[in-house]
Amino acid sequence: MRRILPLVAFLAALALALAVPAQRAHAQGFASLIADSVSLRGDNTLVAEGNVEVFFQGTRLRAQRILYFRATDRLQIDGPISVSRDDDFILLADAAEMSSDLRDGILTSARVVLNRQLQLAAREVNRVGGRYTRLSDSVASSCRVCEENPTPLWEIRARSVIHDELERQIHFEHAEFRVLGQPLLVVPRLRMPDPTVERFTGWLSPELRYGGLLGADVSIPYFIALAPDRDLTLTPRITSRGSYSFGVRYRQAFARGDLEIEGALTHDRLGQGRIRGYAFAEGRFRLDPQTVLGFDLAAVSDRTYLDDYDIADQEVLTSDLFIERTARDAYSRGRVTRFESLRPGDTNALLPNHVGDLRHVQRFGVPGLGGTGRITVDALAAHRRATDPVDGAGRDMARASLRLDWRRDWVLPGGVIAAGLAEIQADHFALRHDDGFAGRITRVTPAAAVELRWPWVRQDAGGASHILEPVAQLVWAPDGQPDTPNEDSLLVEFDESSLFALHRYPGNDAREAGSRANLGLSWTRHDAQGWSLGVTLGRVLRLRDHGQFTALSGLDGIRSSWLAAAQFETADGLTLSGRSLIDGSGRIEKGALRFGIEGERLSVASTLVHLDAEPAEGRDATSTELNLDTGWQFTPNWRGTAEGRYDIASRQPARLGLGAQFRNECLAVDVSLSRRFASSSSVGARTSFGLSVDLIGFGSQPAGPARSCAR
Repeated sequence: MRRILPLVAFLAALALALAVPAQRAHAQGFASLIADSVSLRGDNTLVAEGNVEVFFQGTRLRAQRILYFRATDRLQIDGPISVSRDDDFILLADAAEMSSDLRDGILTSARVVLNRQLQLAAREVNRVGGRYTRLSDSVASSCRVCEENPTPLWEIRARSVIHDELERQIHFEHAEFRVLGQPLLVVPRLRMPDPTVERFTGWLSPELRYGGLLGADVSIPYFIALAPDRDLTLTPRITSRGSYSFGVRYRQAFARGDLEIEGALTHDRLGQGRIRGYAFAEGRFRLDPQTVLGFDLAAVSDRTYLDDYDIADQEVLTSDLFIERTARDAYSRGRVTRFESLRPGDTNALLPNHVGDLRHVQRFGVPGLGGTGRITVDALAAHRRATDPVDGAGRDMARASLRLDWRRDWVLPGGVIAAGLAEIQADHFALRHDDGFAGRITRVTPAAAVELRWPWVRQDAGGASHILEPVAQLVWAPDGQPDTPNEDSLLVEFDESSLFALHRYPGNDAREAGSRANLGLSWTRHDAQGWSLGVTLGRVLRLRDHGQFTALSGLDGIRSSWLAAAQFETADGLTLSGRSLIDGSGRIEKGALRFGIEGERLSVASTLVHLDAEPAEGRDATSTELNLDTGWQFTPNWRGTAEGRYDIASRQPARLGLGAQFRNECLAVDVSLSRRFASSSSVGARTSFGLSVDLIGFGSQPAGPARSCAR
């Protein structure tokens, strides 16, 4: 019959057998003991036998027998023995001699398990001061070992291993790293973080890449934990083509924001041999619950550096400083931006390199009229380094705008929803270095509209609901407007969101002129099985053509192109959506088709885009491009990825990338292969290979599914 000693009975027995002084007992705390039997041998020895469990200051000890010797204040423990503390420390042994507080002792044929990941087996284990665990002739690994195959995937053998529980570090002496039992590397001394460490100073896993202009490329980051709220990463990088880089990344978290700075300097041998580099900085700071101050800064030594060293795929560098405030009925933003084009054909002196803009929007209820009103204040200033006035090559521009708009909805008999819309905007331009415009221009553009919607709702016998909604919007706007420069509204998108807009330009420099009718019809089905289908068809009819839009925008002419859009979604993660602009002859001028799957094992994101040639938008040839990004978890441990871009119009691929990731209980491997094909805008074809390997068990990393052992 199992005998359980409650805490009070055990303390009484312990006091009789050990005569622990009251002051020491108060300082150290008491232990709880559970065993099949407990007895006293004479006055000096306490014996607990059979399924023994001891709980002392968060530590749990299990054994078959424990003998406590009062004269030496030591424990003799017969195994199998298990000493555990939460889930981050488990010690298993055959036999042990330990102090009564379990802080010091010697264990034979022992094994230490840290955070249920890393295992350290040794002939003998010494516990010192409750802080250090010293293992002699030890083997460390986080790989599962099967009876039919006792060799782990990787292991570290060492003469001695010391685990410092306070610093959470593991120190190896004469460490031999083995893969599949074969020695690979010997290191006299090695220090690694234990599995509970998330941030600690030390070397990170190296990354190997091959291909492109650099040949073999190796980078080895060194992480420095400066404090709990900031860190520094130094990354030396060397290539087989003779280039040497030194990268730096600094991060700091604040109570109300964060800061990150990164950059690199490179002694480059790709050309004549010179110093190249880049610097990025990003910061976000919340001044109060509604206000954010931020900046994004970017600088590079030359146009091709980021591409040569595969740092970032950017054609234009943007640096800005901004502050914005968001409230329930108001939004304010101020921003200063610097643009620098990295495209070979661009001349930065002719582009608006420095732009400043201010914007404030206030929403309010309109007394007497009802509905919702908004007042918008907007200002923009653009500066070019060039001063040539011909064709606006050196134009500097400043614009101030004030807009007031209003909308109110009514529900009419029969379920018809009517709306009234009105707005008026005043703009003032100040110009320099442009002989095509006057120095100062003032423009006032009113607009008004009446909108009718008639939603029809039906639910069929199967539980599916159908919504059919025709919409007609009649817009009045003046025909004539003064000719003004356009910096912020060069590209216009005609889609579902802009079909019923009074003005379709994305900015304020240009305003849509002329009266028109915006017509649309939408149908949506929500099925009881969880899938939905929506279709939208729309068109714009004008009284006259003002020649204000490009042909490819779909909005030019008296009759716009047909806007056709559809979206299909299922409950299990399948999405299919498409949008097209179709001219009067039925030909697709512009179209996009998106397909996506988001499942437990498979994820797919694919886009097909077709654009007709449009010189006004900088595109001299028709473009049809297919993009694919997919991932497949084809086994619990293996995941494959593929991405690519194929130019259907020119019948050649533009980019292709393949990757494979392996992760189990002790190892993470990431292999990648990418190919960039030559094109008119690329320097040339480039193929690169990447490899990174992480040992799971050192530092806090998520482990994959453990390998199974065959039976």
